[in-house]
Amino acid sequence: MHGVILAAGVGSRLKPLSLERHKCCVTVGDDPIIVHQLRAFAASDVEQVHVLTGYLADQVAATCREFADGRDDLDVSTRECEVFANTNNMYSLYEIRDAVAGEQFVLANADVVFEPRALDRLVDANVDSGIACDTATYSEEAMKVTVDDDGHVDHISKDVPESRAAATSIDLYRFSASFSEALFDEVARRIEVQEEYDCWTEVAIDSVLAAGRHDVEPVDVDGANWVEVDDHDDLLAADWTFSSIEDLRSKDAVFFDLDGTIYLDDELVDGAADVVNALRAGGTDVYFLSNNSSGWKTDYAEKLSRLGVPATPDQVVLSTDGVIDYLEARNIEDAYAVGTAAMRNALSEAGVDPTASDPEAVVVAFDTELTYEKVREATLAIRDGAEFLLAHPDRVCPTADGLVPDCGSIGALVSAATDREPSRVFGKPNAEMLAPVMDEQDLSPEDVAVVGDRLDTDVRMAANVGCESVCVLTGDASRVDVETHELTPTLVVDSVAAFEYPDLTSSEEGSASGTVQESS
Repeated sequence: MHGVILAAGVGSRLKPLSLERHKCCVTVGDDPIIVHQLRAFAASDVEQVHVLTGYLADQVAATCREFADGRDDLDVSTRECEVFANTNNMYSLYEIRDAVAGEQFVLANADVVFEPRALDRLVDANVDSGIACDTATYSEEAMKVTVDDDGHVDHISKDVPESRAAATSIDLYRFSASFSEALFDEVARRIEVQEEYDCWTEVAIDSVLAAGRHDVEPVDVDGANWVEVDDHDDLLAADWTFSSIEDLRSKDAVFFDLDGTIYLDDELVDGAADVVNALRAGGTDVYFLSNNSSGWKTDYAEKLSRLGVPATPDQVVLSTDGVIDYLEARNIEDAYAVGTAAMRNALSEAGVDPTASDPEAVVVAFDTELTYEKVREATLAIRDGAEFLLAHPDRVCPTADGLVPDCGSIGALVSAATDREPSRVFGKPNAEMLAPVMDEQDLSPEDVAVVGDRLDTDVRMAANVGCESVCVLTGDASRVDVETHELTPTLVVDSVAAFEYPDLTSSEEGSASGTVQESS
């Protein structure tokens, strides 16, 4: 049996992401969308898949080659449609007529993520031809089918009202040899005779159905996850549906980043308090992480409590903790800190002089009270042999007004002035930032999750720890950043408010399609 995947379109509703990636190459879960499809085909009775490319054809072809390389269970070939910009997917199907016309084949649109069992049901169904359908879902955006008195599909279109729709198509079809021959005759007639280049494949399918000479039945895939990815809301729904994280409440502990995740400046992110309360009510310990070394644990605990998220200092983990541990382990009592009064007080309380005239170490932190004199003293001390320590690597800090200079930028100034790089950088993404809590609570990586807005710190730290990660889009990272980064978070959500919906995290109900889960 042949398989055909139509993957020529531009995916304009996913801009700016689709400027970097073809829609079918966007990652959902651990894999690009088209890899989800190819894996399903490889597990089925389909032996050869033809992928019709167009926009970013080389990228799609490379993704297909990478999947197929070394496999003997599926032959994957690509064919480029050079006029994709002025045609629609019916023309793409027309381009592969020499290979599959008159042959039984399975047809898929490349922007649908579906579980292998959805394809299995379609391929194994005891029907002449079939359309994979979700009978539990009605979607305005998707194709819907109607059936006649015998239960055969007699119409497919987007504009079928809910009162008449028998089911929603998931854009996955299996055609018999005779239906295939009739379909390609109709496609050729529309393109070669009527010059209808800008039509959906379903228009031709509907014409064949209307003739009434072929039995096509809906094949129910209800319960098998699928998402048609048309826009960014659909993509967030797909990220959620195909992530291995089902419920943060299953974790023993969750570590939340603060700036850009729980709050922006003095503005709590909508839903943050409810999520924290729900986790605690379910028995999950909640900790708060920050590389921001401008305040101390008491400051952050007081701020969180003031904003409506009750917290105690022992639930706050800062990059400054690592700095203090390092200085104490080396018995360093004389240091110079480029930092706020709060940060300097934290060092003093730990027995370290933060303004020593002949320091053994210089600590550069996020200093919202920065002066030239501080940078001058730090530069002279480092040039005189003091060890250069950087509290954390973040170059910018997310605020309600936008990104502003952070510790890494101040450290870059000192590096330029001293011609030296820090000997040690603390905070995220170092795994040891979580080590004290995990050791004290006897937590293993699978027991915890990290939720944050930064790929290079929060997500990378989770990778270094070996635990799952959630990337929120309320702070530093965009979905484009997620797609183009070397690391892939376990889950991407628009904000922590996504976890306000228990039905989306603990129930299988409503998990079949992106349209059902757009609220996530």
